[in-house]
Amino acid sequence: MALTDWYCEEVLVGALEVDAVFEDDRVLAFHHPRPSASPHLVVIPKRHVSSLLAVEALDGELLVSMMAGVQHAVRSAGLDSGAGFYVRANAAAPGVTPHMHWHVLPGAAANWPQPE
Repeated sequence: MALTDWYCEEVLVGALEVDAVFEDDRVLAFHHPRPSASPHLVVIPKRHVSSLLAVEALDGELLVSMMAGVQHAVRSAGLDSGAGFYVRANAAAPGVTPHMHWHVLPGAAANWPQPE
């Protein structure tokens, strides 16, 4: 059974409203609508890229925008205050939405929640 790309099918077409913290012509960063931590933000490309392992992910301009999205997400959520944060990227894992996305989460890697 194919997984739904809810980023393309709901978020990017406006069917699911999200609280954006950064947007440019390539990337959208927003608060996850079903957070597994507080705060929990997501950075996604606006065009379909299946995962970090896809050849399309090697686009330098896209990666610069993804990093800008992470920086804005971190600052907007107050994660730059010294408590720490981490970025967790999908990599075509089973059960994961087939659209490249980076979770921005608080805390040490030892405390990783299991985002969708």
